[in-house]
Amino acid sequence: MRTCGGRVRWAALVGLAALFLAAPALAASDAEVQRRVEKRLAKAGFDRRGDVRVEVDSGVVRLTGITVRYLDLREADRLARKEAKSVVNLLRVVPEVPRSDKEIHEDAEKAVLRWGRYGAFDAVGIEVEKGTVRLTGWVETPFKRAEVEEHLAHVDAVRDVLNDLRVQGFSQGDVRLRLEIHERIYNDPLFERWADLPDPPVRVYVNKGKVTLAGTVGSAVEQTAAGLIAQGSLAFSVDNQVKVEGDAARKEDRKKDPTEG
Repeated sequence: MRTCGGRVRWAALVGLAALFLAAPALAASDAEVQRRVEKRLAKAGFDRRGDVRVEVDSGVVRLTGITVRYLDLREADRLARKEAKSVVNLLRVVPEVPRSDKEIHEDAEKAVLRWGRYGAFDAVGIEVEKGTVRLTGWVETPFKRAEVEEHLAHVDAVRDVLNDLRVQGFSQGDVRLRLEIHERIYNDPLFERWADLPDPPVRVYVNKGKVTLAGTVGSAVEQTAAGLIAQGSLAFSVDNQVKVEGDAARKEDRKKDPTEG
C-alpha cells in the first residue's frame, strides 16, 4: 500500500511541476501569436492604412486602434484569425474623407441592388446613420448574407455594418411554397410583364410556412392583389409589407435630413 501511495504522491508532484512549467510556455505562446499577427499586418501594409494595435491574452487576440476603411477592418480581422481561433475586434473606422449618410446610402444601394447574384428571392433594406449601415430584410442563402456585407465593405466612408438579414427557410415545404407563390403572382395579368425579370417588384419570403411579401408596386390595386394571391396558398399566415410607389417616396421625404437638401 505504501508503494501505491508513493506513486500517487509522485504523480501529483509531477502534475504540479507541469503546471508551473506551463505558465511561462503559455506566456511565450501569447507573445509568439502577437508577433505573428503583427508580422501579417505589416506585410499587408497596415502601417500605412491606420493604427492597429495587437494584444494577446490566453490565445485570444484583441485588435484596437483605427483603420481608414471598413474593408481594412475586415481584412485585419481575417489576418488575425489565421493565427488565433478567437479574435476580439475593437477597431474603429475613421474615414480619410467623411461623406454624408445620403451619399453612403446611394453607393450602398448600388453595391447591393446591382450585384449580379441579387435575385428574385432576395430583399435587402439599407439604412445609414452616422456612417453605420444597417441591413434588414432577407436573402436566399446564408452565403449571400456574408457576401452582401463583403460588397458593402468596398463603399467609401462606411464605418460599420449591422447585418440583420434573415435567410429564407430551406425546408422542402418552405421552398415549394415560395416558388408556388412567386409563380402565382407573376402569372397574374397584373404582374406578368415582370415575370422574367431578375429584379421583380414583389418579393416573397417564407420561413416555417409563414409568408412575408415586400417590394414596391405602382398602385394600391397591385398591392392588394399580391396579398390576396399569397393568402390563396397553403401559407399559415401572410404579412403583406408591399409598398405603393407614391406612398414610399413620401415616407422617404419625411425621413430626409433637412441639412441634406
